[in-house]
Amino acid sequence: MIRLFQFLGLGFVLLMMLNGLSWLIDDGGQQRRMQAALRDVEGRDAVTLGGSVGIGLRYPQMCVDGADFYWDGQDLFEVAAVADLILDRPNPPRLWIVVAAPTAQSYDNGASASERGARRREFHRLLFRHGRFGTIGGDWRQVLVTALTPALGYDAWAARFHTILNRVGLAAPAPQPDEAARDRRMLEPAAAAASAEAFIEQQSAHLERMAYYDGSIPRRAEQALVRMNQRIASSGGTMILVTPPMTEAVRAETEREMGEQVRGFDAMLGRLAADGVAVSNHWRDPAFGRRYDLFADNQHLNGAGAKEFSRVFVRELRDRGVLPAVACNSGQGAVKGGLPHNRRT
Repeated sequence: MIRLFQFLGLGFVLLMMLNGLSWLIDDGGQQRRMQAALRDVEGRDAVTLGGSVGIGLRYPQMCVDGADFYWDGQDLFEVAAVADLILDRPNPPRLWIVVAAPTAQSYDNGASASERGARRREFHRLLFRHGRFGTIGGDWRQVLVTALTPALGYDAWAARFHTILNRVGLAAPAPQPDEAARDRRMLEPAAAAASAEAFIEQQSAHLERMAYYDGSIPRRAEQALVRMNQRIASSGGTMILVTPPMTEAVRAETEREMGEQVRGFDAMLGRLAADGVAVSNHWRDPAFGRRYDLFADNQHLNGAGAKEFSRVFVRELRDRGVLPAVACNSGQGAVKGGLPHNRRT
């Protein structure tokens, strides 16, 4: 019996040591980047929230002084939580651009069937550092995992060990995402159909698992956006929900395999527009759908496509009166404090 208690005690001590390392080590610099982005938002006119399709907006081409706080896989619950975090800080933006695509309302990174739980926990780590320990979309499980057993709650321990080895000079730094290379990529038209089919098959299976365990996700996600819009409006801001274009290949495959989710997304956009959200839906935009030279892959615009779409998007907002009509040189970037702001030119 004594040996059993010694074994359990040793295991507890080891777990606490791993927990400590989990807080100290910033996997891939994600926490550092989120903290830097949070500071960069302060005092801006606009902020971009949402998933990876946010790369389709470029503020210099929009002549708007904005900053990005989106990341790959950011769900709508996290979008609303990010808005709360930013609104509670000094000098929040006036324009809140939420970038989302059809089926986005069906994701919850905190759900038991989610494949993105590590991303939710990474975001909780950010919130913890700012003294915020509440749930996101009722996600109490991930709060507990993040707070009590982070060593068991995070993926990619190999990245942590690599970081340690790098700090002691035994390994090279981990490669960082090459945004310039992504911006130069062009989707091969011949590969678009097969790539879209494989992507939608995987996405459909994931959403089926999510819906099986929790069919309330779309309703709760919409409620989160409604509350977000109400808070933004009460602060004198404007919420804009934009759906960037995608290739005709992925659009057709999505509507064929996940038509119910697409119709649900369109219905949600209609209700949000009636609630005062400025909705700009370009998912089916024929000017982009077959222009494979404007896409890095089926879901993401490349650099040329993002710049072109940003010009189209901001012209629409100005024509609708959402943004004031101004004259500017989009090649110089938006101006902040008298200096050109050239993020992601």
